[in-house]
Amino acid sequence: MEQVQVLILGHGFVGQYLTELLSTNSVSYAATTTTGRDATIKWQFSGTDTDFSALPAAPFVVVMFPVNGATDADHLCHGYTTHHQTICPDYTPPRWILLGSTRAFTQTPSTKYTPPDTTLGGPRMDAEVRAIEKYNACVLNLVGLWGGARCPRGWARFYTKDRLRTRLNDRSLHLVHGADVARAILAVVRDRTINGRWLVSDQRVYDMLQIVLCDDRVRGLLSELLEEKDVQALLHATRVEDVELGTMCVTRRVDSSHFWDRAAIQPLYVYALDQPDPHVI
Repeated sequence: MEQVQVLILGHGFVGQYLTELLSTNSVSYAATTTTGRDATIKWQFSGTDTDFSALPAAPFVVVMFPVNGATDADHLCHGYTTHHQTICPDYTPPRWILLGSTRAFTQTPSTKYTPPDTTLGGPRMDAEVRAIEKYNACVLNLVGLWGGARCPRGWARFYTKDRLRTRLNDRSLHLVHGADVARAILAVVRDRTINGRWLVSDQRVYDMLQIVLCDDRVRGLLSELLEEKDVQALLHATRVEDVELGTMCVTRRVDSSHFWDRAAIQPLYVYALDQPDPHVI
């Protein structure tokens, strides 16, 4: 099996942007899915029972799916490396790049140097820590992903009255486009010294309420909530039309400047409420 430069485990949402970018930059790659669709390798991680024989050797391995627990991190990283060293004893352990979330970062604002709340991170955080400490991995903790059909404006459909009431206390929304995540991954591939944990966002903060109020149903829910005295006090309004909206109403909770400065690039794609996606595949 021919070696590739980048192996993508779990093609998924970010994978479509990453494969496009790698192709544009003449970087060879292979990607997996559980079904083998779209010319990918049919493969699935199954802990101790994982078969690595279908996977090509690569100096960089990007893990798109969540790895749950330190033990599974060992099964994945050690298992893949051992398999290829059995075939070729000179094979050097790959550089691991894992994608995670910012759920465990609760400090305002959280940065690269903010310790995560491991009770919120769960087993996925345990896997990230093991990958960093034992396998010198790079972990990119991402804020809300958007791009293509995954449009923040469309998230209004998920809101119930109770969920909307809860979010009124913290309307901050942080986003990053899938194409910028791909650019971040390629930056790590090009610079082996970028390791450890990094937060990745588009360096902006959005008002969740401003976005979802584009939906008439959500406007109706907010109108009902504004009949409650505590909601009136919180929003300083009694009518939807009087609610103040915009970035002045929210707090930046994620500062990802350390990553972009270290990678010597900046995010390109910003969400604009009434504008089309700036990067269409």
